[in-house]
Amino acid sequence: MEPDGKRSVKADTLEDLLVVWTTSFSDNARVPETKVALDELYGLLIEHRQIGLRFCQPNPGLGDSSVMLSVGVLGERLMAAVIDLYAHARLEEPVQQTWRMRNDAIMDIGQPILGVLRARGWCQYDIRRLNVEIEQVWILNYYSNIPPPRSSKDHSDCSEDQCLAMTTNPLTYRLSHRYEGCSCPSLFVDQTRVAKILAKASIPLISVIRNPITQSLELEVQDIARGRQFAAISHVWADGSGNVNDNALKTCLLEDISDLVGKLPWDVEQRRPLFWIDTLCVPVRPRELQTLALNKMRVPYERARHVLVLDAHLRSLDTRKLTFTELLAQISCSSWMRRLWTLQEGNLAAKVWFQFANEAVDIQLIWKSLNHRRVPSRAEYWINLTLYAQLWSHFWYRGEGRKDYSLVATKINTIHKALASRSVSVPTDEALCLFNLLGLDIYQVTAVHPAQRMESFWRIFHRVPRSFVFSMAPHKMSVKGLHWAPSSSMGNQTWNEWAGPPELNSPKEDDAHAVPTDVGLGVELPGFMFPEELTEQMKAFDFTWDKTLVFPDKEGAWYAMRVDKPWRQGSAISDAPQQLAVILANELKGVDAQSPFRAQLSARYHSRDFSVGTLVTLVKTEADILYVSARNHVSVERLGNELWKYFDSTYSCAGEIDVQHSTMQSASHVQSKARYDTAARQRLNDKDLLELLKGLARRFGEKEDYEDVLDDYLNTTVFAARFGDCIKARKLPGHQQWCVD
Repeated sequence: MEPDGKRSVKADTLEDLLVVWTTSFSDNARVPETKVALDELYGLLIEHRQIGLRFCQPNPGLGDSSVMLSVGVLGERLMAAVIDLYAHARLEEPVQQTWRMRNDAIMDIGQPILGVLRARGWCQYDIRRLNVEIEQVWILNYYSNIPPPRSSKDHSDCSEDQCLAMTTNPLTYRLSHRYEGCSCPSLFVDQTRVAKILAKASIPLISVIRNPITQSLELEVQDIARGRQFAAISHVWADGSGNVNDNALKTCLLEDISDLVGKLPWDVEQRRPLFWIDTLCVPVRPRELQTLALNKMRVPYERARHVLVLDAHLRSLDTRKLTFTELLAQISCSSWMRRLWTLQEGNLAAKVWFQFANEAVDIQLIWKSLNHRRVPSRAEYWINLTLYAQLWSHFWYRGEGRKDYSLVATKINTIHKALASRSVSVPTDEALCLFNLLGLDIYQVTAVHPAQRMESFWRIFHRVPRSFVFSMAPHKMSVKGLHWAPSSSMGNQTWNEWAGPPELNSPKEDDAHAVPTDVGLGVELPGFMFPEELTEQMKAFDFTWDKTLVFPDKEGAWYAMRVDKPWRQGSAISDAPQQLAVILANELKGVDAQSPFRAQLSARYHSRDFSVGTLVTLVKTEADILYVSARNHVSVERLGNELWKYFDSTYSCAGEIDVQHSTMQSASHVQSKARYDTAARQRLNDKDLLELLKGLARRFGEKEDYEDVLDDYLNTTVFAARFGDCIKARKLPGHQQWCVD
């Protein structure tokens, strides 16, 4: 109770209340009464969410983002508590509903938290990653309460796409010492020995030894041998532990690495700790020798007893001062989690250790030792679960995921999920990592020019999900036949945006797929074909694609199409004469005969009467296959009966007066409206039609006075007179064959 008498719930008191409530509920629960009660609670929370999300829509725009954030945090936390009770009663757990809706149609209530992160000095790149990966607002809110990682670095010039503070520049790159003020020399690896080992298709290992005569430290190179245990080092080059010019590192750093490796748990005593690190074991030159090492990049991480993660930020933290939740969050925000190469290094490992200031930590081991009881409900459990699941999805999913690697969608989904929030200094390295992650023949990419590596990657797939016809990937391949394929898996996009509509992007083995060919992506999907004269009419009457195109099919149904951004870079529709068609993600059959034209045509993915689509131009027709060039993303909606009557009436009105095309083209819009004024007024004498138009005006928030309604009617009539049958589309069935490029 507040001083002014108002009731309020704060975060700390909420947790206390939930502890009491969930404990009391579980103590008095009886099956099947428990399930009935929980189902009712779950249903109420679903209804609460649906009502709340209505306030997040731009129309009517009633919701304040900060207020809705508080409501969303409360809703998600209560939902988690109810699900805990399901689990405690050993009932099937329902789906956790989230309040973040990141599309154009609904306000993202997580935006205020992102603003807090910016104000507290978080790097824009880190904020973007959290924005992509975190769905629950109350988990996102947790991050806003911890210090920003790498706060000592200058992030003022960083962007959502790149953290410049952690980017390596070959011209300015400097090797790091372990200790500030150290001036020890570099230790160089015996390149001749490394070359001999690689030539035998083996792997070199490194140990740091002390010369008995000079007492100086030296590097010893050994061949990997059966039964010989070693650690593979996974590190961040931006921390200064790489070398762009030589296979060498500072003496103090190598001594430190050797000591850390020696402290890891070994099955046998390590007299001289052995380790593999790319800086020493992948030759800088010559290229042929480097290629040999790259072809074997999987081996050291797969065969290593341990993979030791070295990240400067993590090494500055003492685990004795961190809770397990804080430890997970710091790992999640580390530079190591943002680099492309470190992904495969963690993914291939049998055991991953994260080195902190005072000890190396095995996250999986700690997780198994924790109390996972669900009652009383604890926010800490859910935050830990979410953070741990993020790490699991990046690395430890491989055992189960690879069982499904016969499913091409699983392969592509897996790599996108893992790569989406990562970056790399050399873009062409992405394909190398992709081949390694999927266990593919790495020779297929190391044998070609680096610029052709992504092409080699996409060429290995004989089938892909049909959803790629609608991919929103900002950059796609520039190679003929592969214009549909994203040129990178990295970037600020969800799986559904990158790979296309969810109903199509995760097909099962026996479901319909698209087939890549040398000239495009072969696919069967529904659509529309417009008359050849349409583009010429559009040019003649200055129709621009920033407007919504309303058109009928030959059966008399009406549709609205909004043209969105270009399908790929440089693909936007031009005003040159060309036959247009639209490929749809799903057939439009209509479900609500009374529904008006919706205001959210920009919504990304479809309902049953709404579909995303791709606007294409026809190149040729051959054996019933439409070969097309993709131009723009579009959204198409089948209109309701009320709008059918409206557009049928305007097109009928336009047909009452026979006007030559040349006359229509030369006349101004005002002159054309005057020509149809009398006919339009006569039609509006029909009270039912007039009331229909006024009702539509109210729904769209427009004026419903007679003159305003008449003016709108005349505008549509003039459009109908100018275009006539040129916009009457032929509906294409779901089995229509396309070849899209």
